[in-house]
Amino acid sequence: MFRSMFVSAMFALTAHSALAGEAAENVIETAAEQLSAGSFDGRALVETLNVEGIARFTLGKYARRLDAEELDRFTNAFEQFLVDSFEAESHRFEGAEIIVEGSHDRNERDSIVLTEVRLPDAEPLDVRWRVIERGGDWRAVDVEIAGLWLAVEQRAQMVAILGESGATVTDAIDALGVDEDVQYARFDNKRTRRR
Repeated sequence: MFRSMFVSAMFALTAHSALAGEAAENVIETAAEQLSAGSFDGRALVETLNVEGIARFTLGKYARRLDAEELDRFTNAFEQFLVDSFEAESHRFEGAEIIVEGSHDRNERDSIVLTEVRLPDAEPLDVRWRVIERGGDWRAVDVEIAGLWLAVEQRAQMVAILGESGATVTDAIDALGVDEDVQYARFDNKRTRRR
């Protein structure tokens, strides 16, 4: 269920005039333009999202309990999960249009961007994106569809898994359903696929 909802959101408040909102809206508008041009792929998805931030958030309190190697393993697996999910479902969203309707700033580095996602032969879908600035880069960290914030839902699942007696980061990675032999190598906060 998470995979399908996440991919739906990837193809997808009253506007307030503020600096954060403008920068946050630009992140989503750029992704929407790439989608319309057919150039939004797994790499573009990773560049739009703060994968490391989402992965840490998803682990909840367990992120602080993992050593650097375990955290890196989970982050790589989580990125693979996102990219694989996107690539497996992207055909369902051919011809999609994302219209940025405005934003609501939570503060100068945190904004909620409201979009309407129009898919062929489907009712328009309101999708909200949480976009945060860290280190000068604006990236999406969560998406809300039908009242459900997806990173929050994924976090609940991971915390439940890791809360089991004797659970390890391997159990969390296994729950993502990815092949850990396929990883992503980081270069300047960007990842490229390697085998």
